[in-house]
Amino acid sequence: MIANQTLAHPRHAAIEAVDVGSSRADLARRRELKFLLPAAQLDPVRRLLEANGRRQIHNREVSVVHSLYFDDLRLSACHANLSGLGQRRKLRLRWYDDPLPGKECYLEIKWRENQTTGKHRLFLRADEPLGAMPYRTLMARIAAAVPERYWPVLEQYSEPTLLVEYRREHFVAFEQPLRVTLDYGITYYDQTGKQRICTSFGRRHEGLVVLEGKLPAGHERQLRMFLHPFAARLGRCSKYVHGCRMCGLIRE
Repeated sequence: MIANQTLAHPRHAAIEAVDVGSSRADLARRRELKFLLPAAQLDPVRRLLEANGRRQIHNREVSVVHSLYFDDLRLSACHANLSGLGQRRKLRLRWYDDPLPGKECYLEIKWRENQTTGKHRLFLRADEPLGAMPYRTLMARIAAAVPERYWPVLEQYSEPTLLVEYRREHFVAFEQPLRVTLDYGITYYDQTGKQRICTSFGRRHEGLVVLEGKLPAGHERQLRMFLHPFAARLGRCSKYVHGCRMCGLIRE
């Protein structure tokens, strides 16, 4: 559907897509381990991460992350996560700090193969603000700009579903290929039935703090040492699934 619409008028695409996979090898294949924390532990854990590693700053010390998820009308990507399917995909746009994307953002296709995850990430640059485009126009122009191998995912997950906004802090280990992120202040915005990106009537996920370790397979022990003496509960935590629940898009 999307690919066929855009192929008819490829010259009208106002978006340029650059695959950044070669410059971010850590995104290609990795383990992601998530720990759920009560809000009261945010400051102690932050001090621990600063002591055991170093803070990594991307533009700002605390980034405001916006992830815009796409699914199909049956919310198949959401239900695949709930069912624990070993092979699944998620499609999202991601941008930072500004409430709406400007002329630059990222298209991400996140995949899971059992315990291993990774993502294809493309940097998108447009000649007009992406946040001002209607969803139909936005997705058509993205499809016209990206390589053909990504069309099946855009075709399958073409419905805007949920916008997730949260604060993120980044930390890295001194001598290990480990990264840790600390996410909090999570808010969800229902996008179903919307014509363009909508940031009204957000639902705040009070008290949820997510610590996530991103590491090569086989470095789980090093992550535990990096987090020592902190002992948290390892668990599944999809912000997309949580948001779908809180916005009433799925039932328990």
